[in-house]
Amino acid sequence: MEYEYSDEITSDQLFHAYGTTLPEVFRNAGKALFGVMSDLEEVKLEHEIEVKAEGIDEQHLLYDWLSNLLLEFEVEGVFFADFSINLIEERPGEGFHLVSIAKGNKKIPELRTHVKGVTLHRFSLERINNGYRATVVVDV
Repeated sequence: MEYEYSDEITSDQLFHAYGTTLPEVFRNAGKALFGVMSDLEEVKLEHEIEVKAEGIDEQHLLYDWLSNLLLEFEVEGVFFADFSINLIEERPGEGFHLVSIAKGNKKIPELRTHVKGVTLHRFSLERINNGYRATVVVDV
């Protein structure tokens, strides 16, 4: 399972993303984020944008990356549906750094809802049995 949505919160949207590796859980969290807004299967992957992120730890790195994806969506007008995580590294004294490619289309599909932002409410990235689980609440 890549991700799942939960109805635990009624005013916003909560999802869990999973991955056996850190890049995989990041990729699936990105897909879940944009899947809140529309059907990803309708999006032709014709545009690519490099998206970077920084964080004091892996959890803050994920938060910054998801927030940067939303910013790129708003500024560049590209709706993303897939992601390549090219680099996640820890830099001594600087925290974590990520470089990714977000793939999508400038033709924005019909939106079910609009995500205004990623919140820190219940936000977590934790190791589980065979990998990672991210818990994310987005403001809709």
